[in-house]
Amino acid sequence: MKLKIQTALIDAITFTIMVLSIQHVTLGQSQECKVLLHEISSAYTGKCKNGLAHGKGKTWGANSYEGKFRNGLPHGFGIYTWANGDKYEGNFYNGQMHGKGVFKGKINGKDSVYTGYWDKGVLHHKVLPPKYQIITARNVQRYTMTKTGSEKRLLIAFTQNGTTNNNISNLQIVCDTGTPLKLGEKYGFENVLYPVNCKITYQTPNAFRTVWYDVSFEFIINEAGEWTLKLFN
Repeated sequence: MKLKIQTALIDAITFTIMVLSIQHVTLGQSQECKVLLHEISSAYTGKCKNGLAHGKGKTWGANSYEGKFRNGLPHGFGIYTWANGDKYEGNFYNGQMHGKGVFKGKINGKDSVYTGYWDKGVLHHKVLPPKYQIITARNVQRYTMTKTGSEKRLLIAFTQNGTTNNNISNLQIVCDTGTPLKLGEKYGFENVLYPVNCKITYQTPNAFRTVWYDVSFEFIINEAGEWTLKLFN
């Protein structure tokens, strides 16, 4: 008798769990979460409120979007990708690009990048990138970066104690565009296509010749022209 009671109790618990599981699945399947932009409304996964995408989510259609939603529309920060590969990453307001963002895609057949401020889907103010950016400057006492002309050329000079630094070893200069050249005591590249990213590594002693340093200097130049970089150790 005791065995029968235990068996019946186990069967009852199992049945209850099955019913709860079925109810959970049914409720999950019946909850519909809509996206109100037709181009991205085919499928959605993410948070919902009152039957609409609300909070963080991802949606697909002819185009796709991943980011914040409010009342069924992209709202807040997100990434919108068109079917042709164009992409906008930035802020949205009621389904439109609005606020600061970056657009990457083809404009008139050319690869383009626009960083700026949008107003209801229209680029309102373009933010120009800096003329150059220093990414790494390790064991460099100081540097100067000067635009010296209009030729698409980059020259690099190494200086120590007011004159050319001739105590450099294991020098490597790598740029992602241009043809290497040496002009007197300067190294560099010509036929440079901008923007250009370069990384310079070498070893050199300090000004008193007492300690050797591993030097690393990486930078990006965005504005076309002839540039001269001087590194002081």
